[in-house]
This record gives sequence, structure tokens and C-alpha cells, in this order.
Amino acid sequence: MSFEVEGDLRALIQDVQTLPEQLTTGLNHAWADEASRRLREYVGGGPVTSYLRMRSGAARDSVQATWNAQGASLSVSGPGMNFLEEGGTIRPRKGKYLTFRIREPWDGEQATGPWIRARQVKIPARHMVRDAAVQALDTLGDHLDFILGGLTA
Repeated sequence: MSFEVEGDLRALIQDVQTLPEQLTTGLNHAWADEASRRLREYVGGGPVTSYLRMRSGAARDSVQATWNAQGASLSVSGPGMNFLEEGGTIRPRKGKYLTFRIREPWDGEQATGPWIRARQVKIPARHMVRDAAVQALDTLGDHLDFILGGLTA
């Protein structure tokens, strides 16, 4: 068995020692990009609009994904987003009842559904940030293959 190295052996060892940092940085970057893309779809304009129907792009534009060699994070801080993530109850400020009209999926500017009168409305939590993050984790294997392919090429 013979072992031949062309070039400087110290440079090869240094490259191998930086491989874990390159991999973690690359994977954190890939996860942040994938998670932010999915979260933007959830908060308006994308194909997954069953979570939230937004009339403006303010929430979508406020999606933040940051990454470095130590980790990555995902957040959104648009109007009403904290309330939607946690859920809650809406009660009337004055009077005893809330009165509103149901918006049908085919409605334009004006809601055309039936009128509703209620003492309070419970809004279920919609865990858009968590769901986008978990779905992005599921794609890390593909990103790892891609990164490893780029490093060995």
C-alpha cells in the first residue's frame, strides 16, 4: 500500500480540519433559506394560504432568517403575527356582542358570508414559524448531499 500526496500535506490537513465548520455553516444557511421561503408562503401570497389570508405583504416582508457557523434562527414580526402564533380570545370593547361578516374564499374586497353575532371569538394558534422550521429540517439531508458534492468536486 502506498500513500502519495501531491502538494503540501499541511494544506490538506488544514482543509480537512475546516470541513466541519464549512458543513455546519452551509447547512445553517440552507436551513435558514428554506425555512424563510416556507414561512413567506404561509404568511401570504404562496400556495399554502390556508394558514393565513393576508391582504398586504407586510407580514411576508418581515420574515427574518439569520445564520452563522453556530446556528440559525427564523422569525416573523408582522402585524398581528404574535397573536396568530399564540392564539387568543377577542372580546367586544364596548357592548356585549361582536358583530362581523364571514369572508368566503371567493370574496373580493367585501365579505359576502353570513353575519355573525357573538360574545367572544376564540382564535386558534397557527404555528407557522414552528411548522416552517420543522419542514425545513426535513430537507437537510438533500442540502447535505449538495454541499458535500460541492466540497468534493
